[in-house]
Amino acid sequence: MKKEIINDDFSMVPAKSYWSDVGRRFLKNRIALLGALILGIIVFMCAAAPLFTQYDPVKDMVLGDMLLPPGTPGHILGTDDYGRDIFSRLLYGGRTSVLTGLSVAIVSAAVGVTLGCISGYFGGIIDNLIMRFTDIMMSFPFLIIAIAIMAALGSSQKNIVIALAIVSWPRFARLTRGQVLSIKTQEYVESANTAGYSDMRIMFNHILPNCMGPIIVQLTLAVGSAILSAASLNFLGLGVDASLPDWGVMLNQGRNYLQTASYLTTIPGIAISLTVLAVNWIGDGLRDAFDPRLRV
Repeated sequence: MKKEIINDDFSMVPAKSYWSDVGRRFLKNRIALLGALILGIIVFMCAAAPLFTQYDPVKDMVLGDMLLPPGTPGHILGTDDYGRDIFSRLLYGGRTSVLTGLSVAIVSAAVGVTLGCISGYFGGIIDNLIMRFTDIMMSFPFLIIAIAIMAALGSSQKNIVIALAIVSWPRFARLTRGQVLSIKTQEYVESANTAGYSDMRIMFNHILPNCMGPIIVQLTLAVGSAILSAASLNFLGLGVDASLPDWGVMLNQGRNYLQTASYLTTIPGIAISLTVLAVNWIGDGLRDAFDPRLRV
């Protein structure tokens, strides 16, 4: 049954749900909406790349059209040192970069949230073991571990996702554990225990749904962080094959032409910065929307 509240004039009106309140406050944040608009345009153009460009990002190489500057007829953003269209490689490269960021965030969240929920709910030796292992993972430099894992696994997009997920899950684990510790003492959780519900049901049906606000915010911010980290690995030559379109690979290939053709690094650099900025704006908007101290 839908809950109702008494208005000032003693009339009964439907009570606003928590999620509708969060959505209302997010939609009032203009910066967050701008970020969502920018990200939506980037994702749409990358997903529908064949509609915006006629060139194949890998096969269409014209050696006579090498290093054409932006604005050249037929090549709006110019060409690279192999005569490939930069606009085409930018759109198709966005697919790789954005998909990698989403994949890393989802995998690391799935692992971290599960371990954090188990750690916070059961406590004791299980909590100590999981949290000490989390401390060990967080004590090493983020990118150094990723580079070591990539060196061991080899270069591929799948291995980038695995490497970055391995070093990203501790943040989700710590966040979820803190939320579970504060929620498991609530009366409705104690009532579920008294009713004889299983631990799995209590964790994932009663506790976890009430932790989703901070987790969603962290998930959003993790996408931007993963895009930057994946671009760093690709720039160092530890990611996808150099012939494949990717923003990090484009940065690496353009570094030899910084003085003669700086647009080779400027264009993918702007794409990375704009995407990460849009994701962070969305994350900030979600953080403010979920913050109970800002609820009116």
